[in-house]
Amino acid sequence: MKQLHSLGSVPPTTPSTKPCFLLLLLLLSLPLASPYLPPPPPSPRPPSSLPSLASESVPPLVSLLAGSFGGSIGVGVAYPLDTIKVKMQAFNGRALSSPSPRPPPSGALAACREVLRSEGVRGFYPGVGSTMLGQFFIKGAVFLSYEVAREALPGTALGLGLAAAASGVAGGVVCTPVERLKVVLQAAPAGGYPGGSLGCLRRILADDGAGGLLTRGLDATLLREVPAYFFYFTAYSFITSRLGPLLPAALLPLAGGAAAGAASWVPVYPVDVVKTAMQSETGEGGGSDALAVARDLYRQGGFGVFWDGLTPKLIRAVINHAVTFAVFEKVCEAWTRYNLI
Repeated sequence: MKQLHSLGSVPPTTPSTKPCFLLLLLLLSLPLASPYLPPPPPSPRPPSSLPSLASESVPPLVSLLAGSFGGSIGVGVAYPLDTIKVKMQAFNGRALSSPSPRPPPSGALAACREVLRSEGVRGFYPGVGSTMLGQFFIKGAVFLSYEVAREALPGTALGLGLAAAASGVAGGVVCTPVERLKVVLQAAPAGGYPGGSLGCLRRILADDGAGGLLTRGLDATLLREVPAYFFYFTAYSFITSRLGPLLPAALLPLAGGAAAGAASWVPVYPVDVVKTAMQSETGEGGGSDALAVARDLYRQGGFGVFWDGLTPKLIRAVINHAVTFAVFEKVCEAWTRYNLI
């Protein structure tokens, strides 16, 4: 297999990732331990005044519309942090393959300085328009499939988990071409592609064909999305139900979305690293087999390479999905307020 240009040798995982693992253990243990936890403290407010989520009483098509707008706005707000994550995963291999390599940037701040030095502020937003448009369709498919599956399955924990996993399948299929375009744009060196997103799209189609756009990284994307959305909706449901008696309604989606973003990304982050390596190059530079790419990454960088860029990704996930669910609930609230159901 040709040496990957997306990632190269990096130092082993540093102690700075330990808080992320502690956060992961906390977020993932709460839903699993919920049957053994004491009930929430009684609220000083009467039950009728407790905040409720508008999304609990809207039809699936409203979830599609609300999820579309929420996903699009959320990814746009946090886009620079996602760019830094991709740059951190791509800088090392590019520096090592250069005729006169510089030491690759170490850490998120160093990656920020490198982007500002070589590309300026615009370097944080390559492909943001096409990505927001893509997220409009991705999150719409995710929220629609989740609501449809949730109505069709029993209202048990297993039923909700299966509905969340089903939304990951729908999201993964729609997500793959959008992520392919986004990752290639973000990983491009200074100067990018002439013509922006359209120029990059033409390059991908010329080098890899339609299959390279639609299916490169699909296996890794599904392997990431299915468990990610299981944790995503489970964490959101758990946090909002537990904090409902304690927080005003306006803050519930922010808290639940932040927890959902962190809980859905940390467990599957190594898969995202593999997916980025598969998708960030055109032609033969990328990989077509997830396991082969993972083995090659491990040979180049050891275990630590699978956590490269975790810090900006985790911060980005918290901001992105807090905004996503806040917009989602606002759209649902507007729908119910004007008696459209």
